[in-house]
Amino acid sequence: MKRYLFYGVLVILLSSCGWGSYQVPKQEFQAKVQVLGVLPLLVDRDAPLDYPQKEALFDLIERVNVGKHEILVSRLKAKKGYFDVRQLSGNPNLLRLSLLSARKSTDRHGRPQGYEFNAADVAELSRRNVVDALLVVVFSGAQIEETRRSRTLLETLKTTYNDVVVTAAVVGRDGKVLWHLSGDDSFQAQVLQYPDFDEAYYNRTNMVQLKYISQAGIERALGENAEMGGKKSLPETYDRLFDRIVSSISPSLLDALR
Repeated sequence: MKRYLFYGVLVILLSSCGWGSYQVPKQEFQAKVQVLGVLPLLVDRDAPLDYPQKEALFDLIERVNVGKHEILVSRLKAKKGYFDVRQLSGNPNLLRLSLLSARKSTDRHGRPQGYEFNAADVAELSRRNVVDALLVVVFSGAQIEETRRSRTLLETLKTTYNDVVVTAAVVGRDGKVLWHLSGDDSFQAQVLQYPDFDEAYYNRTNMVQLKYISQAGIERALGENAEMGGKKSLPETYDRLFDRIVSSISPSLLDALR
């Protein structure tokens, strides 16, 4: 009986969905990517977004992003899934311009599907840093159609909302994407609008207005620390994002059983 229970739990673990999608068989990915280079977090300023102070918003995100990829490197190293994980340096804006050759179309709800990469620049950067692949994480604007609930969970509004969304990709030396986090799996880093159900309620109307979150509110949200149990603190947004990436691309004991 205990044996059957063990196998039942194992099947659930093996069948559970992870984040992101491998574009090659996982075993091929693991054989090909022994040394992973992690770029500074990039910001795509040209993605579609409706926000009153768009440029100032992107400036804020770039400031908050500084140095965060160091912790992503540390977490990947701690998993011991690669021969080496290397922290790469460079100007995020210049890296974005050289590496991202095109933005893929969004899905039917407006979620970003990631990017095409400039193969020549990827190859040169990989050669110069002696890595097998690059981990590229990109913050961008997005206009996403979805239904959101009030804080009481009693009211809903389906419309198009503006968000800051993150996609990520592991890109081989030839510029081909080996794994990506995008579409349904893209990470909602920051909502920029909220439906004001209270205003509609108190004004006795069904017309629910969308309000923009202020830059001060966004800065507080992006800087809000997660509970780290005494370890080095990291804002919750980045903590959840990095956990999603690390758990997706770090080989584990269960991989050997697949």
